Amino acid sequence: MVNVVAKGITKIYKSRKKEVVALDNVSIDIRSGESFGILGPSGAGKTTFMRIIAGLDIPTRGELYFNDELVAVSGKLVVPPEDRNIGMVFQTWALYPNMTAYDNIAFPLRSLRMNKDEERKRINEVSDILGIAHVLNHYPRELSGGQQQRVALARALVKNPSILLLDEPFSNLDARIRDSARALVRRIQNELKITTITVSHDPADIFSIAERAGVIVHGKLVQVDKPSAIYSNPVTVEVARLIGDLVELSGRVEERNNKVYAVVDDFTFPISKVTAGDVRLGIRLEDLKISDEASLGDEWVLVGKARVKVSSYSSGLFRVTVVPPSNDNTEIVAMMDRPFDVGKEVNLFVRSGKVLVFS
Repeated sequence: MVNVVAKGITKIYKSRKKEVVALDNVSIDIRSGESFGILGPSGAGKTTFMRIIAGLDIPTRGELYFNDELVAVSGKLVVPPEDRNIGMVFQTWALYPNMTAYDNIAFPLRSLRMNKDEERKRINEVSDILGIAHVLNHYPRELSGGQQQRVALARALVKNPSILLLDEPFSNLDARIRDSARALVRRIQNELKITTITVSHDPADIFSIAERAGVIVHGKLVQVDKPSAIYSNPVTVEVARLIGDLVELSGRVEERNNKVYAVVDDFTFPISKVTAGDVRLGIRLEDLKISDEASLGDEWVLVGKARVKVSSYSSGLFRVTVVPPSNDNTEIVAMMDRPFDVGKEVNLFVRSGKVLVFS
């Protein structure tokens, strides 16, 4: 197991016309044996960071350590990729089409000139763990997407790596098998205790398998925490958008009866963060509810009356858009278990303590 430490990692790509800063002063400490996720939108720099860990790219500035060993430093590759003992699963899985599953898995072992008995033993062990022993003689074209992914994972694990890197590992899988694939990776990581770093644009990938996660936006590492903490307390509105559907509102802060509120047109949202002036609010769709009732219990706070503008069916629920009486342009969406008639007057509620406030 390896502790991965990045100190001030910056990567700049230069061309004749411009410079592109892919990573900007990224510092992070990934614990030995930890399952760590890196979440970010496309082009954020997360894959560049993984390539630097793998030794496939060199930082322009900064230092990278495995345990206490310096492996890369500003413009210099200290330890080459082949000496880093890393297993990597690429987004496309990169299986050789002219090789069987067995030979694909064996490929990294053959550069070690391992004897055939030890090679067969290792391949059988990892194949049994991943449940692919019955397809070892098949070619990639004869395998399902899930089986191809398991073969790629077996190839990454067969050398007993100190670090496992997973680059968008579930993006090429059908939606119906992604959950089981995520559960498999989590189980393998728990069993083998390999330092595992997963990169993805999909929060479901990261939150389902990572103990901690870092969020990269525009090349900057903006938040590191447990997945549940990132979801509940995103540090910026960009992070909040990245990890789930969000109603965004602009309001002004007011104090009433020793309590602080954000006022948005006719709506009054209770907030816990004490600030002043104008603020931006973010509210998850599941934390909003509309009702004919005047009260829904202690969990829900009435923020004002609203009018139904749109009501449509969406994935087993009804997506209901409401507006305040005074402003038809301020739209708020709630997911409800029944439809509401367009034009109907309703009450809008927010779940207590769930209004996110961004300055």
